[in-house]
Amino acid sequence: MGKLLPFKGFSTNKDGTVFKNYWAAPRDCKACPVKSSCAPNRKCKNITRTIYDEPYLRAYARQHSERGRQMKKLRQSTVEPVFGSLTQFYGLRKIGLLGKAGAHKVMLMASIAFNLKKYLKKGGGKPSIGIFETIIDAFQGYLTIFYRQIRPRPVLPKPS
Repeated sequence: MGKLLPFKGFSTNKDGTVFKNYWAAPRDCKACPVKSSCAPNRKCKNITRTIYDEPYLRAYARQHSERGRQMKKLRQSTVEPVFGSLTQFYGLRKIGLLGKAGAHKVMLMASIAFNLKKYLKKGGGKPSIGIFETIIDAFQGYLTIFYRQIRPRPVLPKPS
C-alpha cells in the first residue's frame, strides 16, 4: 500500500517476449489492509511489465502533449491521405517486387505518377514540355539502373 514494488528479475513467455517482474514481500502484503482487493488469492502482489514500458510511456506522453497533437493534425492532413490514395487507387496494397530496392522503385514510380496527376489537376494549365522531358529523363535513368540490376550476369567457367 503506497510502496514501490522491488524489481525481482526478468522472465520470458513462449513467444520470447521479455518481461520485468516486480513482487512485494509476502510479509508486507499480509499486514496490508487492502490485500483482499489487491491480491485476494495470492501470497503477495505481483506486477509484470514489458522491458519497453519506459519508452512506451515516453512516446505516449509525447503524443498527447500539445506539440504531439499539432503534429498529428499536420500528418493527418498531409502525409496520410497520400498513403491512403496510393493504397486504394494506385495498387500499392501489395508490392510485387522483392527487397528494399524493388519496393523503393515501386514507391518511386507511384509517387511520380501521383505527383504528375496532382500537378495536372491543380497546376492551372497544361504543363510545359520541359517538365515532361525532365520526367522522361528521370524515368529512363531509373529504368537503366533497374535493367542493370536484373540483367543476368555471365557465369565464369571453373578453372580445371
